[in-house]
Amino acid sequence: MTVEIERVSSHERKLTFSIPASNVSKELDFALRNLGRQAQLKGFRKGKVPLPLLEQRFGRQVRAEVASKVINESFKEAAADLEFFGQPSVEKGELKRGKDFDFEIVVQVKPDLELEAYTGLEVPWVPAQVAEEEVQEEIARRLQSRAALAEVTEAREIAATDMVLAELTITDGDETVHAHPGTMINLQDDTYYTGIDGLLVGQPSDGEISGEVTFDEGSLEELAGRTLAVAAKVLSLQEMRSPELTDDIATDLGFEGGPEGMRAATHAQLLERRDEAARNQARAKLLQLLIDANPFEVPAALVEQQLNMLQEQLRIQAAYRGQDPRNVRFSDEDMARMRGQATFAAKGALILEYVSDKESIGVTEADLDSRYQLLADQRGQTVEAIKGYFQKEEAVDELEARILEEKTLDWLLENSELVEEVAEAEED
Repeated sequence: MTVEIERVSSHERKLTFSIPASNVSKELDFALRNLGRQAQLKGFRKGKVPLPLLEQRFGRQVRAEVASKVINESFKEAAADLEFFGQPSVEKGELKRGKDFDFEIVVQVKPDLELEAYTGLEVPWVPAQVAEEEVQEEIARRLQSRAALAEVTEAREIAATDMVLAELTITDGDETVHAHPGTMINLQDDTYYTGIDGLLVGQPSDGEISGEVTFDEGSLEELAGRTLAVAAKVLSLQEMRSPELTDDIATDLGFEGGPEGMRAATHAQLLERRDEAARNQARAKLLQLLIDANPFEVPAALVEQQLNMLQEQLRIQAAYRGQDPRNVRFSDEDMARMRGQATFAAKGALILEYVSDKESIGVTEADLDSRYQLLADQRGQTVEAIKGYFQKEEAVDELEARILEEKTLDWLLENSELVEEVAEAEED
């Protein structure tokens, strides 16, 4: 066998093969002998059919099988050290006994990269900031986790989040359909009088309320699906009330130093979260700068690979939301947007691989252990369970690749010049 590898473009290689006629004949004879062990033709015992007769009767099928076998084995040998993407494109002639068998295979490979300067780039950077109002909002959100029902003593309008103890009389003309001397109604999620919130919310809590209500199908059997007259007398009103921030509450929420300690820790946590978001934006801008400064063709198969991964991620997210991922459909606009993201991801991955090779950036066991620990803390599992999962799913290499990209991006960011920008004001 002879094979020549030709550089078609920066990301394509053409392999031209020529299989000698003697090899073709040997392969045909071998295939025919295997067929002869099983073939049964009238007038011949099993396994005794002459090869010329087998070739006459089954030649087209055997030649096609031999051609496929020769192509696969020859390509596997020639491309052992060639990293390629997608399905190779094959052009072949007809395989015939006594003639050389020639064929060509075109594959998509990593493009030849030679990046211009990738250090010292000016990267836009918006410093992280946290306003005092944001700290107060976060503390209020955490205090809500300790909220409890409390009696409302002052007269006010009924809110959509209230619990209402009401005397109800529900009628259809002169007929009393339902009456209750005092029932507690959860206006956010009531299962007995579904739809009554539209009558009660916004009304004074110290008076009698009347009007028509169309009850949902999930209401009490005698009310479900009917529009009826409702007279309601509010007996009491309860609301969810968050506790005041005290030393004990701060400690209970996991903070030291009382209210001030909680405020300081909350500010630090928000700032860290905001800072990481700013760094992620800077990383993306840095990659875009490198892509813009180093135009190159990216293998279409690599873009398709990234696109498929992106679609799969969106389907998984849909499943987490309770949707059937098989029913997820993407519009032409969605596909165009995702293809742009996939192209960015493919080019970014190739650039990061180039830099990591040039700068000898690698992933150590300590890096892996640190990531296992982080994932274990986030998921509330043991490190051994996380490590076992990745090993069982044979996903350790994928995790290492992800860590390597992150380390390379951080290296690039550390070797860039961050240019401070003012954050754009949010529109009202």
